[in-house]
Amino acid sequence: MTDVAVTFSTAGILVAVAAPLLLTVALALVARAVPPAVRVPGVPGGVGGLMLVFFFFLAAEATFVLFQFGRAAGEAAGVIAMDASFAWPALKTIIPQGVAAVGMVVMLLLLTVGRSPGALYGAVVAFWVAGPVADFLRMPLLCIPLHVSQNFMCISVFTIIATCFLLFSTRTSLLYGTRSGRQIAARYEAIRKTNEA
Repeated sequence: MTDVAVTFSTAGILVAVAAPLLLTVALALVARAVPPAVRVPGVPGGVGGLMLVFFFFLAAEATFVLFQFGRAAGEAAGVIAMDASFAWPALKTIIPQGVAAVGMVVMLLLLTVGRSPGALYGAVVAFWVAGPVADFLRMPLLCIPLHVSQNFMCISVFTIIATCFLLFSTRTSLLYGTRSGRQIAARYEAIRKTNEA
């Protein structure tokens, strides 16, 4: 049996901090190039403010999930290379992480370039697939029992807060043109017409 030690170098820590920051900056630049679905003067509706902070946390989570998936895929490839009869057990270990990685990438793409209610709702679904669904997949595939004490039965607090932010924030409703965003724009237009008359 070999002992493996994991050390955290300064360069490794800098990369772990810089990767989410660079990904956030890149996502923000692309997202700002795509205009909001509904514009209301004086009401923030683009990518900025709390939405930018939210993008940072999503980018950090995506970076971590992709790192985990890459590491697990490399380990599975090593096991399969040693003995091909262990291919299915090795592949089963990376399915939950693969689902989480695909869900995070789809969610980030939808939030960055999508400007419709369907993109917003699709991003919320992809976020839940990347989080709780991937956690629930561990039960049958890896035979890991589920305990009530595990993050509200695999639903993390961040998933709930992020879902509430995406579905109920004024900024996101204007950014993606949801029904509430269109109602805000209609109210503003009615007030503007009343003031002009």
